[in-house]
Amino acid sequence: MGEGGRVSVYAQSSEELRVECPACGSEAVLRESLYELPKVGRAILVSVTCRVCGYKRADIVPCEVKKHVRLYYAVDSPEDLNVRVVRSSVASVEIPELGVSVTPGAAAPMVVTNVEGVLRMIQDATLSIEVLEGGAKSFAEKLEEVIKRGARFTLVIDDPWGISSIEPPKDSVKMVVEEVEGATEN
Repeated sequence: MGEGGRVSVYAQSSEELRVECPACGSEAVLRESLYELPKVGRAILVSVTCRVCGYKRADIVPCEVKKHVRLYYAVDSPEDLNVRVVRSSVASVEIPELGVSVTPGAAAPMVVTNVEGVLRMIQDATLSIEVLEGGAKSFAEKLEEVIKRGARFTLVIDDPWGISSIEPPKDSVKMVVEEVEGATEN
């Protein structure tokens, strides 16, 4: 990436390349921008867009890796569903009380959402699976009830890169951050 002047408040540099669209083979635009992101640090934002077929893909690639962390957040009120969640592309998500364990695949993007958004992503993934022991539809309906009526559960994010976060209101006692010693997984 070029070392030109600052592009914006956060962006330090930006480049644009013409590439082949992975969906249709037409010319697509790949943009790479070097950013300094709060709580993440230096990161490259990459996007690919194709004007012909509408293909879009974006990702955030951190340039710095921190200590492996495991985050625990106790959800017990409707307000907790609005708490912001940042999940790195290598972080796993668990909700033990619901029997949920999500391990990211090789193409998993970094996600910025809230607790409800995490539940919705799990719900969407569940519905996309045609065969699920116990029934995908009934589990998706259970998640909908958790979202609408509330439930007590623990959101656990395990991040080997240490850049994921759960951001409850200040002075919250519902959050525990555990530094995982000696773990060098990726």
